[in-house]
Amino acid sequence: MKLYLEIPELDKHFPFRSFVNKGDRLCYPHWHKEIEIIYVVKGSVDLGINDVPIHMRQGEIQFVGSGDVHYFLASPDSERLVIQFDLSFFQEVSVLDAKEHSLRDAFASMEQSGWKWPEGLADRMRGLIESIHEENVRRAEGYAYLIKARLFEMLTLILREVPKSGVHRQPKISEESATKSKETLEKLERIFTYVEKHYREAITLKEVAKYMGFSPYYFTKLFKRNTGMTFVSFLNEYRLNKAKWLLLNEDGPITAVAEASGFGSVKTFHHFFKEATGVSPMKYRRTIFGNNSARM
Repeated sequence: MKLYLEIPELDKHFPFRSFVNKGDRLCYPHWHKEIEIIYVVKGSVDLGINDVPIHMRQGEIQFVGSGDVHYFLASPDSERLVIQFDLSFFQEVSVLDAKEHSLRDAFASMEQSGWKWPEGLADRMRGLIESIHEENVRRAEGYAYLIKARLFEMLTLILREVPKSGVHRQPKISEESATKSKETLEKLERIFTYVEKHYREAITLKEVAKYMGFSPYYFTKLFKRNTGMTFVSFLNEYRLNKAKWLLLNEDGPITAVAEASGFGSVKTFHHFFKEATGVSPMKYRRTIFGNNSARM
């Protein structure tokens, strides 16, 4: 397995795009040179940037810097607004401002700064992101100018409002550390691929560890350190997301949903689903769609 380079289809004269992703998705580790902004409009997303696991909730915003390897697992009821742009977008003024700060550093400072936006500023940032996407969708006359103006406003907000003392930039890593990080992410991709192919089966931690060539102890530490959760929790969450998708998109019986999502029995499925969501699978389906014709 290889980490892959994503090349967004951006107009070289207007290197920007925005889009909405809905539903569950397991996105393998990848990187690109463009800055990426992820805004969770609904639901939750488990995101990993380099070796740092991040759990994002509704209303939260995350910046992904140029060249950062990232992956995520989104819940089926989630909705994410994503913006990507190249730093050349700002080239007209970057030379004027070069002595004061680096644009790359400015956006990178938002990744793991350890500083939380005060709610008023967070609202302004969310408003800018929504306005940018709305202009991109509507494409009324002059939309490109307004998108660019909003991105410049966003950059100014970061430069002026994020306290420099509150930003904990990660030190530059050595080539050796970078290689180790890449190797770790390649291992995670192999694990993700294995789960995606075999989640309907009775997977055990010991089996996956053996598949990876690790001891259960080493595998457990590796997975927890780099994803923020245990392998069993990840597997159950992945199966739960598959079950939610089936409940939302198909009208099959609950027994079929349990089997198709990898749970060993309907009883186990009911127990886990209710523990995780607070409602039974049937009530979840009816709450979302009022589907009273669903079958057991």
